Amino acid sequence: MRINRDDLARFFDRKGFYLILFLCIVVVAVTAVYVTNNNLKKMAELNTAQEKLSTTNANSISKNLITEYPTTNNSSSAVKEESKTKVENTKSKGVASSNKSVASSVSDKAASTKTQESNALNTMSNNVAVSTEAKSENDTTLSLIKPVNGDVVMEFAVTKLTYSKTLDEWTTHKGVDLKADIGTDVVAAMGGVVTKVYNDSRLGNTVEIKNGTYIARYSNLDENIDVKVGQAVEKGSVIGKVGNTAKFEIAEDPHVHFELLKDGTYIDPMQYFK
Repeated sequence: MRINRDDLARFFDRKGFYLILFLCIVVVAVTAVYVTNNNLKKMAELNTAQEKLSTTNANSISKNLITEYPTTNNSSSAVKEESKTKVENTKSKGVASSNKSVASSVSDKAASTKTQESNALNTMSNNVAVSTEAKSENDTTLSLIKPVNGDVVMEFAVTKLTYSKTLDEWTTHKGVDLKADIGTDVVAAMGGVVTKVYNDSRLGNTVEIKNGTYIARYSNLDENIDVKVGQAVEKGSVIGKVGNTAKFEIAEDPHVHFELLKDGTYIDPMQYFK
């Protein structure tokens, strides 16, 4: 049978390629299986060798330990017990002596502390007495005159509540309201320096005069203020007139709202009027 070269060429062009590819895949697979089997055998042999080596090393170490640390005899134990007893006796004597020293030191410190506390209490008592005397003297030296000659419309009430006609509620009141007709002269209750002249949104036109630790505040004044900031005024000098500018007290009778502060704290001015 004669093979046509053209037919053979067409055969390899179509099916021969796939045949060659298949053969290559088979060769690669066989090679991979062979190499894998060899590697597994080598790994098994290596593991076996390592196990034998570990067992040999463990036995060697055990023998060395037994040889290196032999069991002590009875005479050695007796020597150790005797030494231990001597050390314990020495420690007991040292602790007893130390306890006596500590007890003596604690006793001395307690006596010293008691003396210091007694001295501190005496000093505190003296300071309190001096402070009380100084405070009493300062309070008695302050003497005020009324900004206007009138009755109290609303009293000082910081620690209690008082009724407000304008607000229709019970509330605190940081000053005293002294009754006076609109246009009445308002005088300085004490001498000092004018520190502020302004319009308060609640209490109206206001003047503040400072004297030492005291501040006198006059509110509900009219528009004609007779003093300015930085001006020195004497007790009894006219600073303005009674107005009707206090929105929070507009329902009350005409009056001047007067406040007194000491070290920034509101106090009742009625006890200082002479």
